[in-house]
Amino acid sequence: MVILRACLLALFALVLAEAKNVDYTGHKVLTITPKSKADLEFLHKLRNDYSVDLWNEPRYSGVPVMTHLKPELVDAVEEALTAHKIDFDVAFHDLQTVIDTEKVMNAPSDPSHAAAFDFGKYNEYEKVIALIQSLAADHPDVAKLEVVGKSYENRPIYSLKISSGKSDTKPAIMMECGIHAREWSSVAAGAYLVNKLITEYGKDPQVTKLVDKYEFNVIVESNPDGYVYTWTTDRLWRKTRSRSSIDWLGVCRGADANRNFDIEHCGVGTSRKPCEEIYCGDRPFSENESRAIRDLMIALGSRLKAYFSIHAFSQLWMTPYGTTKQYPPNYLELTRIGTAGVDALAKKYGTKYDLGSIANIIYEAAGSSVDYAYVKQNVQIAYALELRDTGRYGFFLPQNQILPTCEETYDGLIAAIEALK
Repeated sequence: MVILRACLLALFALVLAEAKNVDYTGHKVLTITPKSKADLEFLHKLRNDYSVDLWNEPRYSGVPVMTHLKPELVDAVEEALTAHKIDFDVAFHDLQTVIDTEKVMNAPSDPSHAAAFDFGKYNEYEKVIALIQSLAADHPDVAKLEVVGKSYENRPIYSLKISSGKSDTKPAIMMECGIHAREWSSVAAGAYLVNKLITEYGKDPQVTKLVDKYEFNVIVESNPDGYVYTWTTDRLWRKTRSRSSIDWLGVCRGADANRNFDIEHCGVGTSRKPCEEIYCGDRPFSENESRAIRDLMIALGSRLKAYFSIHAFSQLWMTPYGTTKQYPPNYLELTRIGTAGVDALAKKYGTKYDLGSIANIIYEAAGSSVDYAYVKQNVQIAYALELRDTGRYGFFLPQNQILPTCEETYDGLIAAIEALK
């Protein structure tokens, strides 16, 4: 009886904790720069021994790793790094201050949501949806809004189809943004791209040519529940908001939708533990969100010629595979097209991206949308992009970098699409 009471109290405490905003006061974020294989191994050990939150994977010497520390871990981790002579800088002294500042900077100027969409800042869910709805309504000759699924909390998952004339025989391009909720710049880049393709049709010769040639299918917000949750409750939330059948207490919500596709499900780079951020789900396509993306791929069928999954951060342009360090058979063609994208992306602001396969350039990860598109749906041109930056601001790009990130991402994607044969 005592044990049962204790369990119930613990469960009640967890439910209460989820109901209120997550407070990151006193949390610190370090930018740690490993200089050797031993340093990389030590960072993995830190994660295992202290359960520190690594925002990007320790992969190469000289590549910064943003490391989020709870207040009780700060002294111990900093002492361990100093003792091992591993360089680090403080990115954020107090994470809650950063979140509060971001909230003020991105607050809607018009609470009624009637103001024009501002591409120079992050926009809440309602503004993003209002934008794509108005684009479809105002430009019916080139844009059609389609519901391709519903989220766990019953929000529509929209795909914006962009094409001129009769499009059901055209080659198709598909793009998904925001599958990881805290990666706000991905959603911003998607919103910028669809706005540009639709509003510049008939005005910009490059846009007009592409919209005449291809049918674009863009899911600007792939994880609406998670995105809303990052604005209302926990800025660092990554997963969906579903309830897992194997989490009988019901306290570890969501799965990583980009580990939930039916491609070596729950394999390398995933977790079977519902509380972990890379939880793969209790079965392939357990998540409404991954099913919606899959269903659109299937609906496009053999017309689907190129697939792009937009993420943040690390400045990477990545090909399949995530499941193995082997290169795909058409890797030379993938790198040719990817190079066109990377080169175009760098022109405006000098932003440098690394190009390579997922497993070789960032980490091995099973169950991704890109590998699923490439292997299971035979989409031979498939990429995952990681947008700005490389480890100074991470998920919290300052406002003066949001629009430049959108602009350069657009330039890179358009150049890659133009390079398709």
